[in-house]
Amino acid sequence: MNGSLRDLLVPHDPRWKADFEQLRNVYQTLLQGLDQDVQHVGSTALPGVCTKPILDIDIVVHEADIVPEITTRLEQAGYLSRGEQGVPGRFAFRQRDQKVPWRDDHRKWPEHHLYVCLADSLSLKNHIRFRDMLLAHPELAAEYSLLKQQLASTPGMSRETYTAAKTRFILSVLSKAGFSAAEIRSIEEANR
Repeated sequence: MNGSLRDLLVPHDPRWKADFEQLRNVYQTLLQGLDQDVQHVGSTALPGVCTKPILDIDIVVHEADIVPEITTRLEQAGYLSRGEQGVPGRFAFRQRDQKVPWRDDHRKWPEHHLYVCLADSLSLKNHIRFRDMLLAHPELAAEYSLLKQQLASTPGMSRETYTAAKTRFILSVLSKAGFSAAEIRSIEEANR
């Protein structure tokens, strides 16, 4: 990492919640008529947790047959579709530029990772349960934040080692949240 990740970690910014709300409003307008829900997940949704300032957003859908229409609409708004990327039931989208989602006012948006997730997917369950566990248990959130800071500050820390250590913590929290051994193994394999 050569110190680069340490430089990217920032304290929680309360503006992230407002940024998410504004993006959610855009998605709800853009996806009007389609049954979906928009969730703020990842570390930017966790007050007190240091993180990279990149919002993680899940658009939750109950019917797989609307994913193509959602994909079309998101692509028309400037997103690049990346497909499932080896994670069943989770479709990744990336911004082409800072003005995505494109609007008439040409506003610049904060950097964000957008996913369309099937409501019954393990990926969504992982994102929501982890977020909810850390919101309900501030001591776990503080432990997670400290772990990230320590890992990022370790000289010679590789991105792979950083991710593996974070994944171990996440899996321990999910285990406490009632995930089965098979679900834990599946999440672990997807994060290799």
